[in-house]
Parts: sequence; C-alpha cells; structure tokens
Amino acid sequence: MPCLEKDPVNIRNEPFYRTLVEHSPDPILVLGPDLRVVFSTLKDMEVMGLPGVEPMGTSLLDYASVEYRDEMAGWLERVVADPERAHRFEFEGRQRIKGGRHLVAVARNLRRHPAVQGIVVTLQDVTTQRRAEMEARLDAMYDSLTGFARREFFSAQMHKAVAHAARHGEFLAVLFVDVDGFKAVNDALGHDAGDRILKEISVRLRDTLRSDDTIGRGQLLENEDRIARRGGDEFTIMLTKLGSPVNSALVAQRMLDAVAFPYSIDGKEVTVTISIGIAVFPQHGRSVEELIRNADTAMYAAKKQGKNIYRFHAEP
Repeated sequence: MPCLEKDPVNIRNEPFYRTLVEHSPDPILVLGPDLRVVFSTLKDMEVMGLPGVEPMGTSLLDYASVEYRDEMAGWLERVVADPERAHRFEFEGRQRIKGGRHLVAVARNLRRHPAVQGIVVTLQDVTTQRRAEMEARLDAMYDSLTGFARREFFSAQMHKAVAHAARHGEFLAVLFVDVDGFKAVNDALGHDAGDRILKEISVRLRDTLRSDDTIGRGQLLENEDRIARRGGDEFTIMLTKLGSPVNSALVAQRMLDAVAFPYSIDGKEVTVTISIGIAVFPQHGRSVEELIRNADTAMYAAKKQGKNIYRFHAEP
C-alpha cells in the first residue's frame, strides 16, 4: 500500500477525495448563500428521522425539533460571522422516532474557499450515547426493583417541597414505612419471592396516593416520583399540599389496608403488613433531616405498639 505522504499526486486527485467524502461515516452537507443544502452525501434524511425526504434545497432548521430551532438559527449566525473556527451544536431531530434522534452538527464557514464557497456541516448521530447517559442518570435516581426514587433523589425533591410549604404556609407530611417481619418472609420463601412481594407492595403504595402526594419513578412529582426506597424493606413517602395534618392519617390507613390484603406467591397465600410513622411540617420538624428522623422514630413506636398501625411523632 503506497504511503500517501510520499505520493502527493495520489492525495490530490479528485476521485480520491470524492471517495473519502462519499464513504464518510458521518453525513456531510454544504449550505449555500441562503443556508439551504446545495450538496449532501445523503440520498435522503433518514439519519435525521425523516426517511424519504430529499436533502437538496432544505434547511437545517427543517430537521430540528421545534424547541431547538431558535437556538440553531443563532448558531448558524455565529457560523456565518466567524469563519476562523468550527462551531458545534447538539440538537434533537424533528421526528422523534423510538424516543428521538440526538445529533451533533459541526459547521465551518468555507464561503471564501474557491473550491467550496459554502458552509460545510458534518452530522453525527449520538442517540445511543445520549440514551446510555440517560439510563445511567435514571439508575442513579431510581431503584431498579420498585421504580421508586433512591433516597438521595427523594431528599433533594423533599428539600424543594419543604421550601415551598414554608413559603406558602402549607402542611407537608413524611410517612416512614417499614414492612413487618420481612426477614422472616425472605427466610421462609426465598429472596426471589421476597422481591416479588416488595414489587407488589410498591404497586399498592403507589396506587393509594393522590397525584399531589410524593413517592418514586416517572414524571417529576407524579405518583411514581413520590416514594423512596430507603433500604431493603423501608420506604419514605412525602404528602404535599395537605389541607390538614389529619389527612396524612387517612392516606396511612389506606396504605395499611392495601398492603395487608393477601399476596399469592407460587400458589401460596401470604399476608404481609407494614408499620407507618408520620411527621408533619412544621410542627414535627422544619428541616428534611428532622422530619425523616422523627417519622422514623414514630414508625418504631408503631411497631412497639403492635405493628400494622400508624403513629404520629410524639412531640416532646
């Protein structure tokens, strides 16, 4: 194979360059004076999520989802004004097929170059990378077994809710939930059965909540974002916008009733209960840490008093 550095004739011939461009792993576009495509290595814009669309004469703005278009227009203005360097822009494609396409465009103004006389844009599809990053963020925020928030994410959400409650003079309650005798269930039925019971408990807890109570995974502040799994069989639940602290007891009782309904595991009927401690903002604490700690104390009081009940934090 010839060394290209020693064969300048080879690297300067048009077929060589044309072959490089045509076989580039990333699409290449050239934008004319009106910023519309005058050259493309693509036959259609399938890579942009628009199969069958002829690229010639189209604008990059045609390919971006609506929320990116103003920012992209500003980016193109900077490309035109600054021919000295390459400019990078990341955006989401207009057609959100299978969750959307994430693309990176890198542009260089070569209008003054006699052989090009346009703006050269390369496109790179980074969808797989962005989805992997999103999954990693979700894994850090949510428990994989129950789908509920992990304690750190829940704590961050609770800080916001407590600040909101303080500003607006609202009541907020934290419920600390612990499954009664769960170790015995695991020992008797095995960890796989224990995990299945925990998943079913998580469904029942979520289903007892109103849309403005706070727990685990999904849209922020929707029901699935409103429970945290703190440990193996412990959960914390935040109830917001309470008309009265008494309302938290109504929710706790619904949870007790829902969880106590028998479970069918491998043809066996299993009964599991929970104990719940309740701390209410502001009378039982004004900080996230104090509220969770006092709800935890109240939960242990519920266990000492017979389990399968709820108890409020006892003020000193």
